[in-house]
Amino acid sequence: MSNRVPGYILAVLGVVAALKLGQGFLAPVLFAVVVGVALAPPVRWLSRLMPRGLASAVVVLGLVGAVSATAYSLTDEATRFSKRLPSLVRQIRTAMQPVSSQQGPLNQLQQAISELEKSTRSTARTDGTPVTIVEPVDVQREMMSGARRAASFLGQAVLITFLIYFLLAAGEQFKLKFVRISGERLSARKITLQMIDDMTQKIAQFVFYQVWSGALVGAVTWLTFMWLGVKYAGLWGLAAGVLNCVPYFGPTLVLVASGAAALLQFHSWVMVATVAGVSVAVTALEGMVLAPMMLGRAANVNTVAMFVSIMFWGWLWGPLGLVIAVPIMMTIKTVADHVESMKPVSELLGD
Repeated sequence: MSNRVPGYILAVLGVVAALKLGQGFLAPVLFAVVVGVALAPPVRWLSRLMPRGLASAVVVLGLVGAVSATAYSLTDEATRFSKRLPSLVRQIRTAMQPVSSQQGPLNQLQQAISELEKSTRSTARTDGTPVTIVEPVDVQREMMSGARRAASFLGQAVLITFLIYFLLAAGEQFKLKFVRISGERLSARKITLQMIDDMTQKIAQFVFYQVWSGALVGAVTWLTFMWLGVKYAGLWGLAAGVLNCVPYFGPTLVLVASGAAALLQFHSWVMVATVAGVSVAVTALEGMVLAPMMLGRAANVNTVAMFVSIMFWGWLWGPLGLVIAVPIMMTIKTVADHVESMKPVSELLGD
């Protein structure tokens, strides 16, 4: 057994390296699979009234339309925020000025922020005296770089949308294929069918909950921030709703960012505490009350395993990894529950 340990370690490292190298392909595919599983129930319902291909198109176009309408409704607010961004950067730099002269890390952070507005290069006179020459940022180059990033993101979004449609239109085809290749024995096929049904049910329940709970968190955050007079309340609501799908990390990021924004706007620690308290209250209500009631045993994975999964997939695949980390862990747990040789894994991950 001890002789096999180095081989196991090398195999794990090889798998991790392969996953890292295949990020551009694997992460969008798994994201599309998760979304496809979540959208399967409404497609099945609509397929009773129309052909499955048409039902899939209706559901996918409805999802795209909802996302587009939400983004369009916040266009004006996003434009106003982008115009104020340079002044916000200057405010942050000014607020950090008294402290940054005494603490090295903050000084480095201030220098990094200043790079958002200008770039510098150092030269020297003939007498050896250093001179710093400030050069304006190449606007055309920055615009072209931003356009390329936007085109790449849009192209990937289009490909993911088509993949979701094809998965939905295929229906039960892939499930039947997995059942057929699972073995000749009826017992093996029965276990495979039960495992796939259990897996898809849990993922669909989890994603459906994440969607409507994110919408609820976003709406409550928006209305509360608007009542408190926080600027760009709509953008904060959108951020809170979207980041709610990333357990632990997402709400924490909204808490810190909204508190910093309140400090810049109101210059009052009371308002900072109020705005941060609202974020904590909304997150606590959703995570401690609604999630156990609505999810039940769908996410029967212990907290430590879930947190490690989010850290690992976030490190491996970035934002998409953070989004699909929980469904991946739920899939591993479901497979371990049904495969006898993986019972120790099931016990390790279980709640």
